[in-house]
Amino acid sequence: MLSPLADKLSAHLVQAQLSQVSLIAPLTQGLSNQNYYIRGLHPSKPHAAEWVLRVNSWASSQICDRQFEVLNWQLASQVKLAPQLVYVSPDKQFYLSEFFAQNEQSCWSDLITANSSHPLSTMQVKWPGAEHKLLGLLNGLRQLPAPKNVMGVDKQWQIYQHRLEQMQQQLIALETKCQTVESWLNLYSQLPALQLQVESMLATLADCLVNLQFSHRDLNPYNILVVEDKLKCIDFEYACSSHPLCDLASVIASHSLSSDQRRWLIENYLSEHPNLNSRASNALPAAVDLYWVFAVYWALQMAFDCLKRGAGNDSDDSDDSDDSDDSCSLEKVSLIHTEINEEDSLLCADYLTYANQYRSLIASYS
Repeated sequence: MLSPLADKLSAHLVQAQLSQVSLIAPLTQGLSNQNYYIRGLHPSKPHAAEWVLRVNSWASSQICDRQFEVLNWQLASQVKLAPQLVYVSPDKQFYLSEFFAQNEQSCWSDLITANSSHPLSTMQVKWPGAEHKLLGLLNGLRQLPAPKNVMGVDKQWQIYQHRLEQMQQQLIALETKCQTVESWLNLYSQLPALQLQVESMLATLADCLVNLQFSHRDLNPYNILVVEDKLKCIDFEYACSSHPLCDLASVIASHSLSSDQRRWLIENYLSEHPNLNSRASNALPAAVDLYWVFAVYWALQMAFDCLKRGAGNDSDDSDDSDDSDDSCSLEKVSLIHTEINEEDSLLCADYLTYANQYRSLIASYS
């Protein structure tokens, strides 16, 4: 039965040239964008097939450049490391891509966890051979051409800091503040304690760097699919040229691997890595800590943008920025109000919860 999703998505289906749609169902994984399973006919194939329609989150569009997302997604799909994009709306608000059914007895997303830079030792193997599959994906991504959008970890830190400072100033300026705003400000007030630790992380990562490379930057299990016994990744919102340890760190931080699997993956990824020197192994804990630092800052930005949208400031300024390298600019963000709708208030509260959880995983902070 298509309704009411068919009514909700009808304009998207027509624009993407989907016809003879026989099934629409929500795909629930992910923290921001809305994904839908579609069965129907598209001009790119001679018969009805399965597709994913992704409607991009307004909040995530504020901190990523959709144009580069599409370009980097296409780079990966050309070598079969990602599903093929068959339609991108002119305003980059939604995409249509291939759907890959997950035929394994268990889904890759079952490996989701949250590890600090010094994870507990474990002998449990949830997915035999996971480390070999992950190495194939990591090596495949690093061999891609370096994206034109360059975002080293030091630059990302500066942008995130600047953006949150602007957000804090806007919230402080409010004459009256709701509880959600107070919670945001309270969490932000605890972040300066990270400054010295982050500077040390950045110095450690700079010390092992030879060259930047293609970096997905969010290789958690929800963004990975198993297709014909190999891995593909999705969601290229934050893909860029960045530090070679970024993707390894995100895998180590978010995957439930045994200690032996983790050790094997690290050793084999770093072995004779062309973009890292011999100090990379010692730098990995700093990369994992920095992954969680950025996760905290990301969650706070998403929470703020939910407040802004919920207050009625829902125009998307991300595509109008003159500085394509600084997709986190806040030049056009106006002062938000304290009256926000219930849905966005709850979503904001969720992001604040995530931020607190991520903060507890930063080993140098806890």
